[in-house]
Amino acid sequence: MEEKNSRKKNVDVNFSAFSYDAIFFSAFGGFFEPATVISSFVSNLTNSPVLIGLTTTIRNCGWFLPQLFIARRAEAMPRKKPLVALAGGIMRFSAGMMVLSSLIAGKNPILSLFLFYAFFVVLSFSDGISGVPWIDLFAKCIPLERRGDYYAKTQAIGGVLAFIAGFAVKAILGLKSIAFPYNYTIIFSLGFVFSTLSFLSFLRLKEAEDGTPRRHESLAKYFMGIPKVFREDGNFRLLIVINTLLRGFFMPLPFYALFAREILGIPQENIGIFVSTQMVGSILAGIFFGKAIDLYGSRKVVILTAGITLLQPFMALASFLLYKLGLPFFWLYALIFTLIGATYSGIWTGIFNYLLRIAPEEKRPLYIGLLNTLTAPTTFLPLLGGIILQYLSYVHLFLITALVVASSVVTAFALKEPEK
Repeated sequence: MEEKNSRKKNVDVNFSAFSYDAIFFSAFGGFFEPATVISSFVSNLTNSPVLIGLTTTIRNCGWFLPQLFIARRAEAMPRKKPLVALAGGIMRFSAGMMVLSSLIAGKNPILSLFLFYAFFVVLSFSDGISGVPWIDLFAKCIPLERRGDYYAKTQAIGGVLAFIAGFAVKAILGLKSIAFPYNYTIIFSLGFVFSTLSFLSFLRLKEAEDGTPRRHESLAKYFMGIPKVFREDGNFRLLIVINTLLRGFFMPLPFYALFAREILGIPQENIGIFVSTQMVGSILAGIFFGKAIDLYGSRKVVILTAGITLLQPFMALASFLLYKLGLPFFWLYALIFTLIGATYSGIWTGIFNYLLRIAPEEKRPLYIGLLNTLTAPTTFLPLLGGIILQYLSYVHLFLITALVVASSVVTAFALKEPEK
């Protein structure tokens, strides 16, 4: 009985540690949002669409690329928390250095841009290194029956904080008394504070060891075992295809804010509204998807997420048409960011929960690493988006995005619900 109570207490502590880690991390994301806040900051330092497109490419590439290699190490580790803590500490240090590098943007924009991007790379890749062991820890420490509550709680509270962060961004950028770059320095400083709170919450986690340390396989043997995973698990193969096609929404991501400012004539300070509406989408979708997972299963959440994502480029085109006709379009355009927030919630709640359901426990790090690393090429899609803009137009960019994402919708219907 005492052992049962102790186990329940540990679950409660871990639920709280993971919850507030995610909640404060969501608030951090509101101030360091790559497609809006960071791309806007960078656009004040350069006019190059390719360099602006790097904001989401770096963030996503850093998250995806390291994970397959880290998965090999993580499989053999009896405790994953030290690795997450090390990578998380480096990530927060990098966020702090990004704050400092923004201070010199007014006097030396080239040096500021170089340092900002350099530490942004470190931040992004350290986050990617922590990704596999963090998700594996989550699966180990949070029971299946409590995951729906976790998704709903973290998306709701974290989304509210990020929503407030969006309005804080708008207010700070709208203050004439605070000139560039100090307005962005304040924004990034607030993000750094929330990232630190997130890290401190994670450190409360209590992890039980997975037996004795296991010797990890040689790199050659490890990679030779990957084809067997694909041969034996059709649902996993299909999930990778869906996840890859769905990430086509990355292509125009850093350019929605630029399109709003340069083509639609929306003032820069309204970027804060876009951040807030994105967080509204994350909140509402997180609550809905968290409950939908328990009631209807993760397959339907994946299908719905793909459908929501497909609407985004069409809404951008509709807003452009309304602008040309002289009709109101602002809130329709802002709704795009609401759906972007819903997409992020749906990917985390639907695709990753589906993955955790189908992955064998001993191979869970490999499954996580494979899914994310094989999706890594999509992180370069914003660069492709920048090239499309250089040689074609925003209309072409939105239409190509719609075609790619539509393929994910069709493919998602072939997915099978995992067994209970």
